[in-house]
Amino acid sequence: MSLIRSVADQLEKQSTYADTWTSAVSHLPQMGLSKVVFLDLSARKVPLILSNGDDAWTQEYTEAVKADRDPFARSCLTCLSSQPTGIGHFEHHQHLPQEALDQIAKGSASLNISMGMSVTLLPDAQGAGVGFNLMNKLTLAEFAELRMEFEDTWRAWCQLVYAGLNMPNDDGPALTVRERDCLAFFADGMRTAQVAYKLGLSEGTVELHLRNARGRLKAKTRDQAVALAVRAGLI
Repeated sequence: MSLIRSVADQLEKQSTYADTWTSAVSHLPQMGLSKVVFLDLSARKVPLILSNGDDAWTQEYTEAVKADRDPFARSCLTCLSSQPTGIGHFEHHQHLPQEALDQIAKGSASLNISMGMSVTLLPDAQGAGVGFNLMNKLTLAEFAELRMEFEDTWRAWCQLVYAGLNMPNDDGPALTVRERDCLAFFADGMRTAQVAYKLGLSEGTVELHLRNARGRLKAKTRDQAVALAVRAGLI
């Protein structure tokens, strides 16, 4: 969690979308990533689309999303399970129409990437969800190995960045000591049974504390609750 805590500390100092995003993407090399795209197509009047590609690519991509020509939104923001992205995962995209395949090939070349994976935070059946596309230029085998090592960190980073982009300007909700303890242990990678053993509680009680913490933080998932708590300095 040292990297994630470092990201949280840096994001805490930022006050604008631009500064938050710049700070967040500066940590990509530490996670073996080179490019990232963030889409929030949920309840915003204007979609929020951020990337560390150049301005021309980002503008062109934004127009493609607005015109509903983006295969990532339609294929990856509809469910929570991660999907392979990038031209290196071409065999996984064969069900897509040729226009979408051409878009994937063009985007991969423009961003100088080959592999990637989606991390969807808020899915929507029509693709109007919230999520990240995490990418780099590796072989299939190299990317699989990197994913095994860093996927938990990637997911925590995504939740933390999303929290940073949406954190209200107040002191945040209060958590009980037990709720903080549970979230802190989850943040360190423990499972429910391990947290229960550590705190001398039943697994059901740990789940109750987690459920209450999620409610206070207005988080939809455990990972999002952890990210919000870290971002707010609660754990």
